[in-house]
Amino acid sequence: MDKKLYINPPLVDRAYDWRRGPQPKTRRELDKFFNSPAIRKVKKAMCEMGRRIYARGFTDGNGGNLSVRVGEDLVLCSPTLCCKGFMEEKDICLVDMNAGQLCGYRPRTSEVKVHIAMMLAAGWDACVHCHPPHCNAFLFAGQVPPSGINPEADIFLNQIPLAPYATPGSDEVAASVAAASKKSNVVFMENHGIVCGARDIEEAEWFAENADSYCQVLLLSNAHGSKLNQVGPKGVKAFMEIRKSLGLPVDAKQKTYNTRIFNGYKMGVSSK
Repeated sequence: MDKKLYINPPLVDRAYDWRRGPQPKTRRELDKFFNSPAIRKVKKAMCEMGRRIYARGFTDGNGGNLSVRVGEDLVLCSPTLCCKGFMEEKDICLVDMNAGQLCGYRPRTSEVKVHIAMMLAAGWDACVHCHPPHCNAFLFAGQVPPSGINPEADIFLNQIPLAPYATPGSDEVAASVAAASKKSNVVFMENHGIVCGARDIEEAEWFAENADSYCQVLLLSNAHGSKLNQVGPKGVKAFMEIRKSLGLPVDAKQKTYNTRIFNGYKMGVSSK
C-alpha cells in the first residue's frame, strides 16, 4: 500500500471541556445551564454508564455513584437512593465544589464529596464509584492486586493504592481517597469498593472494568497451583512509557512493583 494513503486520526475526545464552557452563577443561569443541550449530553452519558456498571454486577440496589465536572465550581452527580441501572437524565443533580446542591429534584449522593476530593487532588473530570465483586474480594482483605504482571493492567491502572477505611460519605473518606488518588486513577477503598477517576465518564467506567477483570484473572490463577511471575524491570518501564503516551500519570518516585508477594508467596521475575 502506498504510504501516502496512510492517515493518522486522533483519539476520540469525549470529555466535556468545562474550562471553555459557561460558568453560571445566578438561579436563572444555573437552570438554563442545567437543561442545556451540552449538559443533557453529559447526563445521557452518565445514565448509560450507570446501566453498564449495573449490568456487569458492579452495583446492586442503589449502590455506586457517578459524577462529571462541568464547571470551575460545578459537578453533575447521581442522586442518593437510585438504582444506577434505571437512572434517567431527570434524576441527575448539580452541585458546587463544596457538595452543596444547586439543581435537581432528587437529593444528591453523599459520596460526591469523595469524587470532588479526587477531582481536586488528581485533576480528573469524571468519577465512577462502584463495588466490582473481584475487586472487593481483594480490598475486603485489605489487599490490592500486584503490579508488573499484565501489560494492560499496568498501563491503564498502574499501581492501585488502598485508602484506609472511613465512613462512606464522610470528610474523612474523602481525604483518604484524595491522598491515594495521586498514585493511580483507580483507588481501592478498604471494606467498601472502588472509585475511578478519568477524563470523561466512559473512561472512568472502563477503568472499573479493567480493574475487576484483572482481579478476576488473579483470583482464577490460584486454581492451577503454580506461582505467578512478574515481568522484569525493563518490561515494566516499557508499560509506564505507554501509559504516559496515553496521557495517564506516572509517579516518578514509585517503585518498580507495588509488591512482590501474592497469595502468601514471593513471585518470580521474568528475565525481561
